Amino acid sequence: MTVGDLVELHKAQMLKANPEYQRGIVWNSTQKKKLIDSVLRGYPLPRIYLHHVSTSIAGMTSERLEVIDGQQRIIALSDFAQGAFKLLDPVQDAEVAKFPTFIREQVCPWANCNFDGLSEDLKTRFLKSTIPVAKIETDDANDVRDLFVRLQGGVPLSAQERRDALPGDFTDFILRLGGKPEIPRYPGHDFFVRSLGMKPGQDRGKTRQLAAQIAVLYFNRRVKGADSYCDINAAAVDDFYYQNLDFNTESEIASRFIAILDKLGQLIRPGQHAKLRGHDAIHLVMLADALWDDYVRSWEERLPTALDKFLSAVAEGNLTKTDTIPSEYWSRYAQWTRVNSDRGDTIGLRHRFYQEKMLDSLQPLTLKDPIRLYGEVERSVLFYRQEKKCLVCDGVMVFSDVEVHHVEEHSKGGQTTLENGAAVHKKCHPKSDAETKALSIKLSNASAHKA
Repeated sequence: MTVGDLVELHKAQMLKANPEYQRGIVWNSTQKKKLIDSVLRGYPLPRIYLHHVSTSIAGMTSERLEVIDGQQRIIALSDFAQGAFKLLDPVQDAEVAKFPTFIREQVCPWANCNFDGLSEDLKTRFLKSTIPVAKIETDDANDVRDLFVRLQGGVPLSAQERRDALPGDFTDFILRLGGKPEIPRYPGHDFFVRSLGMKPGQDRGKTRQLAAQIAVLYFNRRVKGADSYCDINAAAVDDFYYQNLDFNTESEIASRFIAILDKLGQLIRPGQHAKLRGHDAIHLVMLADALWDDYVRSWEERLPTALDKFLSAVAEGNLTKTDTIPSEYWSRYAQWTRVNSDRGDTIGLRHRFYQEKMLDSLQPLTLKDPIRLYGEVERSVLFYRQEKKCLVCDGVMVFSDVEVHHVEEHSKGGQTTLENGAAVHKKCHPKSDAETKALSIKLSNASAHKA
């Protein structure tokens, strides 16, 4: 049938859904606009199923078509034909439309037009477009209901399975990492398949979803700073895919991410640890990212032992969750893996604790450049311990402006330890002996006051 025929039948109320088993209008305006855009681009639409109903009463016959499957599409087509909305502009509405680059670069003569605003050629193209229709003729309503149930009975695509179909190189990047073994070029990265023991061929996209979530966190932190923890729920991951349709898989930042996963895949061997879950993988990658540039790689050989120690403490901490004073491994970490675990603020709460405990187990850490003295991990720990406040001026700091001062001067034998560090603004970092002494006195007085 043509779109024009379906629209006219719907306007004449000869094409309606049976409210006894059909849902109401559920498509939002963007979904409707994208359907019309698809029609005008000549994309084929799925088959619509209609039930032909003929009723005779008092010598008169009434005929109508009831929609078995396709109600949302029919309503969208009819609404547009009656001028209910304007179409998306792929460029001006980029944030909402989320069209890939090749679509945005094409001329779109129907952009921001309602039906009346289309050229005569486009109106004709729309109304003459055909959609396959199955017209069911039966007097047994149970046949129709059974067909409806069967049509709705397929397993819907998971959120990640839908993302796998998106255009752009970020899609390919995640497929390579998370794996899709039915396609030989996507066996999956060893970190996910061997170290975590995940099964990308059987989990309907869960491995790829975890790979995508970790990648979103990683790239966000590399761009916005180590204290930035973004949401990684479905909506946030979807947005990242759409915003990175032009993702460069060969970029330095992408290559660094692969190198971190390669190293973790070598260090975290299958069967050597308790079962690792998604949150374990997330925090391992963020920890390795923080250690990657500043420290001599001696931390690598201690990482498996440090991980075991942390996992053991978390397991013991879970046993104390109903205690009056539960273990900090429960109150500061484990409980936050169960509540809003994909929220950026929750991930940040967990990671600050995780990083501090793992840092203790990874000592001694040796800086590649001893002139820098304190690395990113120490800066991060002190930043949060001090509640983001500078110990010189007591003002609020942003992480990119943080430096760590040796309370006991390094030149006089002061150790590069957390206990001897004070996070300060760059502008507040003591330069002279007098400034150093003044901060030392301030900290001593504060310590005595607490005592």
